[in-house]
Amino acid sequence: MENHIVVVIPTYNERENIVEMIRRLEGEFRKYGVSHEYLVVDDNSPDGTAEAVKSLGREIPGVNVIVRMEKKGIGSAIMDGFRHALKNKHVTHILTMDADLSHRPEDLRGFIREMNNADLVQGSRYIKGGGTVNWGIHRRIISWTANWLVRTLYHTGLHEHTTNYRLYNRRAAEAVLKYAKSTGYEWVIEALLIIHAHGYRIVEVPIIFINRRKGKSKLGISEIIKWFIYILKFRKTYKMIKKQAGNN
Repeated sequence: MENHIVVVIPTYNERENIVEMIRRLEGEFRKYGVSHEYLVVDDNSPDGTAEAVKSLGREIPGVNVIVRMEKKGIGSAIMDGFRHALKNKHVTHILTMDADLSHRPEDLRGFIREMNNADLVQGSRYIKGGGTVNWGIHRRIISWTANWLVRTLYHTGLHEHTTNYRLYNRRAAEAVLKYAKSTGYEWVIEALLIIHAHGYRIVEVPIIFINRRKGKSKLGISEIIKWFIYILKFRKTYKMIKKQAGNN
């Protein structure tokens, strides 16, 4: 079956970024000739994000938007995107990205290269060729600590666990839909650990993370604290998933 990717992008007040992002992505997809479409999941942004996406959809084929009536969290938005995408039996992969241009469309080539070699292709700032731009020392310390903690507690062997720039194949996305419970930023770690608990293959590819240029970051101190608490509390659930998946 021919590969077909749905790009799921959660948004809230990203009108300034989303149009540029999809235009750049479209340019990259055309280079590789991979069948694809876009699904923006917008939490009723007051800045007109959904309207901007709808307008773009009249220019670029395959640009769609789901508008939810209230803000429910990034994890919840991606899960709704998964459910919608997987209704189409022709969908083989789901690419998730942040809408704020911190994830470069130009790094798509690594995901395309590995898409048939892994259940999850994880974008990584911490392998050769990866990196960050315009990050303060406090963000670097928080990110490094979170990744070290997940790697140590769950023996993933990975360098990166906390960025949402990922390509899931169909069975990986279905596993996440079955087991994921969180709705906020901690979902990003939960999804990866669910896939790891199944024993599915995860491959890292380098990405350059660029701190957002426009708009306001939604990742505050409360979300960061939730991340760390969640990492510690998830171990019991992780073991249960491993047992149910027959990956003891």
